[in-house]
Amino acid sequence: MSLVYIGVDDTDILGGPYGTGKIARGMGDYLEKLGLGRTVGVIRHQLLVDPRIRYTSHNSSKCVEFEASAPLAEVHKNCIDFLRVNCLAGSDPGVCTCGEEQVTPELIAYAESAQTEVVAKDQAVKLARKLGILLTEVGGTGDGIIGALASAGLRGSGNGGRYVQLNGIGRMKGLVTVGSILSETAITAVIDEEGRSVDALETIDTQDWVKPSVISGKPILRIRLRNHGCGGRLWETVEQKHKKGEKD
Repeated sequence: MSLVYIGVDDTDILGGPYGTGKIARGMGDYLEKLGLGRTVGVIRHQLLVDPRIRYTSHNSSKCVEFEASAPLAEVHKNCIDFLRVNCLAGSDPGVCTCGEEQVTPELIAYAESAQTEVVAKDQAVKLARKLGILLTEVGGTGDGIIGALASAGLRGSGNGGRYVQLNGIGRMKGLVTVGSILSETAITAVIDEEGRSVDALETIDTQDWVKPSVISGKPILRIRLRNHGCGGRLWETVEQKHKKGEKD
């Protein structure tokens, strides 16, 4: 098995019934059903919000973290097939399939620049060609390749972004203990705002929305103390539910 980062972006349209997050999750399921490997998780990455950039709502791209048992070319081909069928009409999708070993400082620098400045499509094309990374326009203008390549690079950097799909997180509802989160999900650590591990007996109000961050390549849940009164200590997640209109 080899770890693969599959970046995808611009698969939806304004006012559409679902966003790129649903497309990315469905693509991971599709690859699994074909026997090509196992989805580890899906990560959301925030890119630059700027009036010069055409985006649907919040300009976020997604990365499917995938343990592949097939060659990259086969995985990539099936990602393209899935997107051609499932992307919304009028969208400008792009997809990138990048092996863990293909993540270089140059790719990470490109990915981080997409969060702070306007990036041209030819920059993504030239860099992918140079590094031997599979990058394909799937429809429309194909501008989605910019965010797709950035998403793979950002996940490859090991820091930044949040998991919108990870084993067990969808079952975390209401008040739960830190210990329950660590034993019932794929989250590897729960830390406070100072980066310190939180005791397993502490209680978190999940607000039915648990989205761990990518820190040092691991899914780690960041929490903060909400109150500390006579009723005891209660924590909440640092990553709060997304803004209205944003689709994970």
